[in-house]
Amino acid sequence: MTSSALSGVRVIDLAEVWAGPFGACLLADMGADVVKVESFPRRSLTRPLVPDARVADGPGPVYERVDSQIQGNRNKRHIALDFRSEGGGGVLRRLLAWGDLVIEGFASGTIDRAGFGWEAVHAINPRISMISMPAWGVRGPYRGYVALGSSIDAHVGHVSLRGMPGGAVEDIPGGFHTDATSPIEVVFAALTALRRRERSGEGSFIDLSQAEGFAWALAGSLGEWELAGRVPVSLGNRDPYVVPHGCYPSAVPGQWVVVAAETDAQWAGLASALGHPEWAEDGHPWASSAGRLRSRREIDREIAAFTSGQPQAEIADAIQSRGAIAAPVAAPSALLPSPQLQHRNWFRPVDQPYFGTRLFPGFLWQMQPDPPQYERPSGLIGEHNDEVLTELGYGRDEIRALEEAHAIGDRYDAETEALLGA
Repeated sequence: MTSSALSGVRVIDLAEVWAGPFGACLLADMGADVVKVESFPRRSLTRPLVPDARVADGPGPVYERVDSQIQGNRNKRHIALDFRSEGGGGVLRRLLAWGDLVIEGFASGTIDRAGFGWEAVHAINPRISMISMPAWGVRGPYRGYVALGSSIDAHVGHVSLRGMPGGAVEDIPGGFHTDATSPIEVVFAALTALRRRERSGEGSFIDLSQAEGFAWALAGSLGEWELAGRVPVSLGNRDPYVVPHGCYPSAVPGQWVVVAAETDAQWAGLASALGHPEWAEDGHPWASSAGRLRSRREIDREIAAFTSGQPQAEIADAIQSRGAIAAPVAAPSALLPSPQLQHRNWFRPVDQPYFGTRLFPGFLWQMQPDPPQYERPSGLIGEHNDEVLTELGYGRDEIRALEEAHAIGDRYDAETEALLGA
């Protein structure tokens, strides 16, 4: 049964790739009716025509087998249109009149040039709210600049702090953190705008700069420079104020475990797990946090000697059972058999077109008595064109005319792109 927490809320998702689409996905999980508007014949970055590292093996079109496309668009209805065309623009105007919220993440100025900036949207529907989330915000000298998560991570200084001490800035681990933080900002902004409309009756415009939002993740580092004049450096797995705090080898080559003890009580538990309770007794140089900070290398060697003789899970269980901090460094494949995730039924079986039933990641939160639900797999391109356009008042002949004019579509191919100059 569909969640009813946001039942009745209508969302138009114009965003691409991950940050905006997954924010809309979280709203859909809680029952919002989200219509995903994909561009046509132009394709999103997550709809390639030829296989690359993101594309899974299997039948069907390449652009229907992309990991980020499939995982970031569950619980939505999918239409594909060219809203720069006369017919496609008419579809979008009807959608805006229907909706409560529209989310777009084009480079600043793009949506305005297409005729659907905030003033135009507000004129169509005074009650709709609009979240515009270009990388650097709607206004400013970077107006029109394009970006992905890697650019935003670099812009706010995160790249310079990642990696190992002394490591080159270009040699950092993968993963773009803004793609994980921005969806939560989308949800907060959306719920705030909907709450405000309850009081005012009018929609709101939210200028959501992903860079500004992510800069708060490094507020401590910025404050250290502003207030103390210290330039933060890459820490690797260390914490400058906590010893031990690191990543240590297990008995299996290539498998590691994180171990930390933030307080004296945690250190006592860790020392006991390591078979040396005397390390935490009064008079021992490691019994105080100051003493441990002075002896980081020696303590790291002792912990590594202990962890290198046991499997990951046994190390973590032994240390956690005594009140200290430890966790295996998990590869993606290790999440599936995780007893914690299995106990909470986090993975959900989903019947995905072209793949059959697969296990997919679950939700960011659970809520009772109205939990999020997984009602729809990620839709195929244009899968719900007829359904949505019929609800908007289009007749069958009008829908066919839009197809013939290439204002809407349900497949991508190189020939169509070349024909239309996409």
